[in-house]
Amino acid sequence: MVDFPAPAAPVVGAVSSRVGLSRRSLLTAGAAGMAGLVGSGCTANNPVSDDKTPKTPAKLSPDVAVATRALAEIRTVRLAVAGTASRFPATRSQLTPLVQMHEAHEASLADAVPNQAGVPGSSAGPTPYAVPRTRDAALGKLAVRERKLHDTLDGLALRAQSGDFARLLASMGAAVNQRLAGVQS
Repeated sequence: MVDFPAPAAPVVGAVSSRVGLSRRSLLTAGAAGMAGLVGSGCTANNPVSDDKTPKTPAKLSPDVAVATRALAEIRTVRLAVAGTASRFPATRSQLTPLVQMHEAHEASLADAVPNQAGVPGSSAGPTPYAVPRTRDAALGKLAVRERKLHDTLDGLALRAQSGDFARLLASMGAAVNQRLAGVQS
């Protein structure tokens, strides 16, 4: 508990140095505040009528924001893997397990992410992936992307507030790391 100093005893015959708000200055400040609200596009609830303040869009909860980021990253890498397998058919047997793993991870996260335009990982898809011209360069670039995805998922697992969700993200990162050996061989 904080101790505040005791008010000084008033001196007899002295004018009080405390300045209080008069009713007029309080009303002026209130009117200025309401003008600021109206000017900014906000409204205040009116106790006299049924007019209500418009609801502001809800912010994403921390775990939904983490899930949104994870889903966007996984989709981007899955599209890169699928694009590489499509361009180099000889790699399909080696890359199909990666695509399937990423699809399963996407399915695990899809229900946690709001389906809104402008939210990364929502129905608005990621940007297309440019597959390198040679097989070795393409597989090398995929390996780098998979390592980055592993690191991202591990970092997101640390940011997750729910223990179950953190374990899910960590297990996804571990799965990516295990499958990475298949890309590098």
